[in-house]
Amino acid sequence: LITVHDSAGTQRDLSGDSNSTTFSWTRDNPDVTTYGDDSIQRISGLRDATLNFAGIWNTGTGNVDAVLSAIMAASLNSLVRYAPANVSSCPLYSACYLLQTYEVTSPVNGVVAFTGAFQLSSGSVSASTV
Repeated sequence: LITVHDSAGTQRDLSGDSNSTTFSWTRDNPDVTTYGDDSIQRISGLRDATLNFAGIWNTGTGNVDAVLSAIMAASLNSLVRYAPANVSSCPLYSACYLLQTYEVTSPVNGVVAFTGAFQLSSGSVSASTV
């Protein structure tokens, strides 16, 4: 399940066109090791998150292209929700993201597809369950 708030603030479900998602939640833990230490020392650093996705490009209003093109053109922060499976007790990750990339590929004699990536824009990732 992937939902995103579009440029008008309406929640749109991108799941129907998507077929691959990678959610990465990371932390940059700076090295504070000094000469007297016998092992690496780190402090808790800044968090980051990215959501990479891919799928099959479709036409019509409310499709992935219409939603993501408008978000990219407006340079908007968007509330994005991702659940690896849409079942009870499944993890649900929510955050405000900026659309980093959106790409459409159309090979000769192949399926038109899309890929994209959201980057954490502000705040933190909220983890709950469906």
